Amino acid sequence: MGRPKTSWPWRPIIIMTGCYRQDEASVHTIFPPIQSKIPASPSIPPAKATLHRHRRRVSRGDEPSMIATAHYPADIPAGFAAVLARSGEMGRLIAGFDWSATPLGPIASWPQSRMTAIGIALSSSIPMATIWGPEGILIYNAGYGEFSGTRHPAILGQRLLDAWPEARAFNEQVLLSALNGHSLAYRDQAMMLEHRGAREQHWLDLDYTPIADEQGRPAGVLATVIDSSARMRDRQEREIALAAARESEARFRNVADHAPIIMWVTRADGRCVYINRAWTTQTGLDIEQALDFHWFKAVHADDRAMAENAFRAATRDQMAFNLEFRLRHRDGGYHWATVTAIPRIDDGAYLGMVGSVFDIDERRRAEATLRDVNAVLERRVAEALAERKLFADIIDSTGTMVQVLGFDHCYLAINRAAADDFERIFGLRPHIGQHKGDAMGTRPEILSVMRDYWTRALAGEDFSVIQALTDQAGERRHYELRFSPLIAADGTPIGAYQFATDVSERLAAQEKLADMEAQLRQSQKMEAVGQLTGGIAHDFNNLLQVVVGNLEMLDRLLPTEEHPRARRAATNAMTGAKRAATLTQRLLAFSRRQPLAPQSVDVARLVDGLSDLLTRTLGEQVTLDIHAVPGLWLAEADPNQLESAILNLAVNARDAMPHGGTLSITMRNARLDGHATMVAGPVPHPTNPGDYVAIDVSDTGIGMDRATLGRVFEPFFTTKEVGKGTGLGLSMVYGFAKQSGGQVQIESKPGQGTCVSLLLPRFEGAVETVVEPPADPGGAVHGSETILVVEDDADVRAYSTEALRELGYDVLEADDGASALALLEAPEASRIALLFSDVVLPGGMTGADLASAARALHPDLKVLFTTGYARDVIVHGGRLDAGVALITKPFDFADLAARIRAILDS
Repeated sequence: MGRPKTSWPWRPIIIMTGCYRQDEASVHTIFPPIQSKIPASPSIPPAKATLHRHRRRVSRGDEPSMIATAHYPADIPAGFAAVLARSGEMGRLIAGFDWSATPLGPIASWPQSRMTAIGIALSSSIPMATIWGPEGILIYNAGYGEFSGTRHPAILGQRLLDAWPEARAFNEQVLLSALNGHSLAYRDQAMMLEHRGAREQHWLDLDYTPIADEQGRPAGVLATVIDSSARMRDRQEREIALAAARESEARFRNVADHAPIIMWVTRADGRCVYINRAWTTQTGLDIEQALDFHWFKAVHADDRAMAENAFRAATRDQMAFNLEFRLRHRDGGYHWATVTAIPRIDDGAYLGMVGSVFDIDERRRAEATLRDVNAVLERRVAEALAERKLFADIIDSTGTMVQVLGFDHCYLAINRAAADDFERIFGLRPHIGQHKGDAMGTRPEILSVMRDYWTRALAGEDFSVIQALTDQAGERRHYELRFSPLIAADGTPIGAYQFATDVSERLAAQEKLADMEAQLRQSQKMEAVGQLTGGIAHDFNNLLQVVVGNLEMLDRLLPTEEHPRARRAATNAMTGAKRAATLTQRLLAFSRRQPLAPQSVDVARLVDGLSDLLTRTLGEQVTLDIHAVPGLWLAEADPNQLESAILNLAVNARDAMPHGGTLSITMRNARLDGHATMVAGPVPHPTNPGDYVAIDVSDTGIGMDRATLGRVFEPFFTTKEVGKGTGLGLSMVYGFAKQSGGQVQIESKPGQGTCVSLLLPRFEGAVETVVEPPADPGGAVHGSETILVVEDDADVRAYSTEALRELGYDVLEADDGASALALLEAPEASRIALLFSDVVLPGGMTGADLASAARALHPDLKVLFTTGYARDVIVHGGRLDAGVALITKPFDFADLAARIRAILDS
């Protein structure tokens, strides 16, 4: 928003300027009121651009003071020389500048209005500049020079648009508006400026005021510039801090709501204002039944008065407390629970309590059981040794590992399961009375951890931990260790005990489940991308077919020597259309929806054939090194898609070596046993065992960190600058490999380059010799047969029929399967040599259905399918059905001619 006119920064400068006498009329001559208004230019943000009418009032100034001007050229008017003399270095720069070489001419020819405006700017400490004429010649004060940084003083006398090239569009609109008599004001205008050698984000308060000449016409612009970047950055930091606070609160609530224990918060008066979802999970009651003081009703009737009194006392005294009572359980009974709470204090003010509730029913039962066992032991010791042996037999018979220690850390009891496992891990078998440290002396690193656990338990703490231990054979297993204090029946502390359970299998199952869930999520994401891609590919490729076909036809019809601009436009449009087609094919490749025609491929021969193209693509700074091991197996893959995948990997490698390097392509045989794990794609996954042909594409580039490696195969993910990549190159390679039954592995470290290994299945069948049809030196191959074109899209059908007629064929056309069958059933249908049909047709009959019906009528009929996306009509398992000929949209004139002729001649 613009400042009120009374707060415009130049107004007091005009009033205080005393370089020479001016009255109100003369100031109005320089800054006259402007009545007209025009809308802000579309390139200037309308929310910040404000047009003002000029109103300027100045008091009469005092007579100018006497200033020595002896060092200035004699042709400079005395009053203006005085202004320059007072203006220090800026005055000397202006006086010494060769203005005769600019549109302004020498200073002696300057009008009074110009010198007055420059004097106003020079007398101000605020960055100000005067901009003259349609050329926008800059004359500014010291403040503006300081703001300009390293541009000063080179931009003095230069054009505004040349002085600030990065803000050219903005300054053009400002200069145009101001010279048309309009005042503009911008507040916190965001600009990226080259400032002191670096491009930085700036926010500026800008005011632009027209300067009138002696005839009252706008001759220049007075601009004030105030850098508000610090204020804006402070505002952004406050907003970030506020967002962080909100995120922290949301994170706490999320953690609390997913915590397995009950968590609650009260106000200072003790009323419960928050309780997490665990309340409902454990008690079966709604959240509302816990708020305020309603939670008392969930406490067992026998414990309710005690719990309420203790809670209210702790709230009153603002003291932490720990309390045990029976709490309602979702099964309808009551479980023992322990409540722990501490006061919430903020700046010395008591806000209430925050606490948690743990279900300790199992612990209480265990304690009760242990107390009973101890009572039995004490009685049996007093009565007879046989009774003591009975207790020992009971403990030894359980598979749970039990250890009991006294306060001196010596064994009071240990069952057989615990002793056996201890001996397996530490190599020694402990015995009653032995110090725990002596038994674990061979493993001091574990001794320290266990000593801390037992110290906590002997101090009265009840807790559980998961601890990993490695036995003498090097096997690492995980144990759940539950520690509890051991209390006699009369309440006397005896020591502490530990229940240990081997949970290695359970943790491994949980980890396996997590991996399976991650793979399921990836599979679901791939399926979603595939459905989205397939949904748009058909219609989009139809549109591209119309564009590519007609542009190509336009190129053929335009004479080479005529209409060069039209030919360039057609060429540029064709380039864009082919890029769009490539993008669609990459999406289909990533989502594994492209039709593949796998065959035996000599990978070494294929890569050797690509070497010239790769060399040109990589440029002179990158050295290409190709190596294939002797006896390289044949691979089973679609050779066209394989070439595209290798080119994509080469382009990525080139972009990772901005200063040059070496690209190595190594081909080798690989036999996987299924035990290894491939690090490729969003999640690691086990390899499929078998024989593969591996293509390793390595570069000596900048490499990638672990976070980037985890995302390289995501569609549209790229680390390149905007406009330098689609983010689909590696996605296409990944999709092609998986659809081909192969795999991808990638290894990289920052500064150490990257290696992408493309593994394709080994070809196991009989090798078929494929004879390529000879190229026609005359261009497209023509013919005279009759072709039936079936296409529901009218524009695509029009192009196809016109192209075929241009090739000399007699063409019949239909827009669906029913009308095509009618033509095929006609008496003259025997002359139809080839059916050229879209795969996806309206009316319930697909292209494949039509072909089957047509061949039932005419067994010798040749068929060529075309599609933008074949769905599952002629492509199954990602592979083109056997014996099916397909040309994918968008196809060009030469491809169409060659495919039609090849099928007719086959």
